[in-house]
Amino acid sequence: MIGRRPRIAVGGIIHETHTFAEPPTDLAAFVAQSLVRGDALLHALAGSSSGIGGMLVGCAAAGLEAIPTLYAAAMPGGVVHDAAYHALRDELLDRLAAAMPLDGVLLALHGAMVAESERDVEGDLLVRVRTLIGPAVPIVVEFDMHGNISARSVACVDVAVAFNTNPHIDAFARGEEAAALMARLVQRAIRPTAVLVQLPLLLPPQATGTDDRPLAAVHARAAELRRDPRVIAICVMAGFAYADTPDTGASIIVATDDDRERARRYADELAGILMAHRSAARPALSSPDSAVQRALEMPGGPIILVDSADNIGGGTPGDGTDALRALLHARAREATVVIADPEAVAACWVAGEGAVVETLVGGKVDRWHGAPVLVHGVVRRLSDGEFTCERKDNHFAAFYGDTIRMGRTAWLRVDGINILLTERKTPPFDLAQLRGAGIIPEQQKIIVVKSAVAYRAAYLPIAAGVIEMDTAGLCSANLNRFPYRHLRRPIFPLDPLSTSEES
Repeated sequence: MIGRRPRIAVGGIIHETHTFAEPPTDLAAFVAQSLVRGDALLHALAGSSSGIGGMLVGCAAAGLEAIPTLYAAAMPGGVVHDAAYHALRDELLDRLAAAMPLDGVLLALHGAMVAESERDVEGDLLVRVRTLIGPAVPIVVEFDMHGNISARSVACVDVAVAFNTNPHIDAFARGEEAAALMARLVQRAIRPTAVLVQLPLLLPPQATGTDDRPLAAVHARAAELRRDPRVIAICVMAGFAYADTPDTGASIIVATDDDRERARRYADELAGILMAHRSAARPALSSPDSAVQRALEMPGGPIILVDSADNIGGGTPGDGTDALRALLHARAREATVVIADPEAVAACWVAGEGAVVETLVGGKVDRWHGAPVLVHGVVRRLSDGEFTCERKDNHFAAFYGDTIRMGRTAWLRVDGINILLTERKTPPFDLAQLRGAGIIPEQQKIIVVKSAVAYRAAYLPIAAGVIEMDTAGLCSANLNRFPYRHLRRPIFPLDPLSTSEES
């Protein structure tokens, strides 16, 4: 036993990289969202519902001294500039070196980060961390369950944990678990051995809800396997289909206490369950026009229209216009859509509250999300776009803390439609996003959410119905739209894995 409190470095770098998205992600994107160093990490994330928040609480409970290093997180988006990744990586390594000697390292990573010259960022980072601290110092990592996990990442860590929920409402709990496992490692109470199984399966984000097939069946069995005292951790990784890498796809990681054969058996069993349910990975979608018409005919409200192809949490720009165009065409009343468009925000701010504005909205970042729409409306309210999440376990807070900054916003009323314009793209993970801008979610007939699954925790409790739309966008459920070059093949659903799938 260590006579003093064990010194555990805490930090991480988070980015979910959509390799087909534009523009690239630079260092400013991390600065704008979450970049904290040293003691500032404690001030920013202690008490938050993030994974780091859970690690800090878990360290305190286990008698571990948390040594804050660096934590950086940016909104999902395009490939990360090498300069940005190298700056963050090198600073994290420098801070780890300055903190040595260490008894352990706790890291919050995503698992699907891609830089210009490195398709497996987490693997690269973990190799460097392991080289720096040596083979005897334990490393425990918390991954997003959408990570594309490489063999070298698993080889470098003692134990990996991953979110068990999507929407991600258990980041804090998994952070606590990571710290508890670190305490057992420091005490030499366990000898982890891990097995990784990479499946020939791509799941679009629309098919990665953990309450739905195919993942629900896998998690049900994983919960049973965790009752085995030899099991240390099980990670059910759905993967992130829009990162074009050799490791992209679903995977299973099972860590046992010095029992590799058991880890292999359990990992293979869980992989088999996931593959047996793979046909559930093809969601049924409606055209925007038919979705709006159905919503208007349904009783009550709000009816949630899911614009999953413009899933901000998957790296899209949040300025898709298909849903807005359909709402305008149907002359919908009390319908709300959030669109990221700093140019339109600026026009509204110049005009001022109460002014009538004519401006082009959306469709400006790339060619994937529809053309801009000319609208004529009244500026109802301007705000600074900062809000505190109502739900402390919401998906967004898992990475960025409980205070969200959308940049300047403008509520533009176009006939009966509320358009919330934001300077920064912001996923629909909390009702305070609308409420803080002056729009009351519960009073809407229709709300468009630019998300695949993560909106559910906030919006399903108030929803009178949900309709999935087939819109244009970089997060389309039709994975055949994307020009993959680096995937391992064959892989479902791009390739048939059986004779029946060829028909």
